[in-house]
Amino acid sequence: MLPEMLNVMITYRRRLGYPHQGTSEPPTLSAKRSWGVRSERAALAPPTSALLHENDRCVINMPLMYCPGTPQRSRKRKSQMSSLSRRSFLLKSSSLAFGAALIPASALGLDGHTAASERIAMGLIGCGDHGNGWNLDLMIANPMQQVVAVCDVDEERMLNSQKKTNEAYTARMGATYKGCAAHGDFRDLVNRKDVDAVCVVTPDHWHVLIPVFAMKAGKDVICEKPTLTIEEGRILSDVQKQTQRVFQTASENRSIDSYQYMVNAARNGYLGEVRNIKVLLPPGNTAARSVTLSEDPTAWAPSEVPKGLNYDLWLGPAPVKPYIKARTHYNWRWNLDYSGGVLTDWGSHLVNIAQWAYNSDETGPVEVQGVGNFPGYDEVWNTTPTFRVNCKYANGATMEIWSEVPAIKLEGTEGWILMRGWRRPMTASDPKLLTLQFEDGKNLGRPESTVPAEGGTGGEHIDFAHCVKSRTLCYYTAECGHRTHTIAHIGNISMMLGGAKLTWNPMTETFEGDYVDEANAHCCNVRPQREPWTFANVDSWINVG
Repeated sequence: MLPEMLNVMITYRRRLGYPHQGTSEPPTLSAKRSWGVRSERAALAPPTSALLHENDRCVINMPLMYCPGTPQRSRKRKSQMSSLSRRSFLLKSSSLAFGAALIPASALGLDGHTAASERIAMGLIGCGDHGNGWNLDLMIANPMQQVVAVCDVDEERMLNSQKKTNEAYTARMGATYKGCAAHGDFRDLVNRKDVDAVCVVTPDHWHVLIPVFAMKAGKDVICEKPTLTIEEGRILSDVQKQTQRVFQTASENRSIDSYQYMVNAARNGYLGEVRNIKVLLPPGNTAARSVTLSEDPTAWAPSEVPKGLNYDLWLGPAPVKPYIKARTHYNWRWNLDYSGGVLTDWGSHLVNIAQWAYNSDETGPVEVQGVGNFPGYDEVWNTTPTFRVNCKYANGATMEIWSEVPAIKLEGTEGWILMRGWRRPMTASDPKLLTLQFEDGKNLGRPESTVPAEGGTGGEHIDFAHCVKSRTLCYYTAECGHRTHTIAHIGNISMMLGGAKLTWNPMTETFEGDYVDEANAHCCNVRPQREPWTFANVDSWINVG
């Protein structure tokens, strides 16, 4: 009896969970579609040769001291090639396990599963907690994807993901599988001819450079959020449009049924006119959110680079600084060289739902003012742990963002709907608002990738795979992600300029009025890249190796 090859019923658990904290009022500051056709969204054309070579903005000095170091141009390549390729595996392993004449029906697509030739060959770049856990699990579980290569600058993490992938497919196939390759340099993985698409799960300062390279090299991309700067987000979106590659900003929120329900209620008029949205995010830079530091007194001081970690490549376009454990794996989120803190990290989830509810996916607010508590720039963790940011849109609608517990509340002239806590039950001003039905034409979600809030999983990879096959836009495009992340960036800029009220032009993506020079030159808007990890060098990496 042939073993089941595609048992994809896997239960996921989020690493971070937040208890329900009641439904009291937060404090105030002052269509159904077919798999291959989507008529309501523009189809993506085949790859084109039009490439964005340079950004048209001028990178100038920033208020914060940002001193790129001397680059190390040597390139170490770590590649542990498989002894059995994914394509040859289907025949060879079948012969070994079941006799030369037997090929599993699922390998041919005869049992209702996806045939090997129809699966999207995925490369995973970034094998940390969220790469090796959440993203790799989703890809292995998805019958439309097959992971054929992994990459990380940390050799131990790279090998762990390679081992996990091979063991997962071995268990599914019932025969030894060694078809997942491992690389220490992302360029080697992207240039593989057998890779169709890449999943990028690196620190934020790599979230644009690697996808830009991958899209120019002809790969589709699903990339973790957020961007590092406003300028980089614009480059990412422009390259996606010019190359016409499929791109997904990797957040699960638009696939979660409860968030879809809230947005449907707002966009279909059940709340009246939505005039204010409250977005609450968890605090950052706290002991509760640190990882692997509590028992290591040396974690906060410069130390020797761990064996197997290519620290220079980990830094990449960021300035050269001594290795400090507390600002590398996972905890890089709290340092401005690599991230914008929790406002950009979690804002990409919940601010995006607010943008969706406002139907503002390709625009943003025109005014922002925020207050925060930034440590000194030379501190290991120098992003603000707490914050409050107010935004105003051109039509007068507002959004309030502050640190407390993950939550979002949509407030309309005829009612409100609230989710307080991460993927917790909804509450509303009227119980009838919790029992609405949305016909296909009024349902903004995508049924084939929708997941239940209580399930603990996400549909971003399912949506991505469908879009790769149909060559249509994902639910969280590069442009949509850029606009969401821009809100977090201009919030950080306002806070770091002492709570300045800033005027933002979402059409030109520049600041106007007071503080215009300081804001437009700020490191959250533009910053230099350390050689050779620059956009100008991307074309030279294609098809090398």
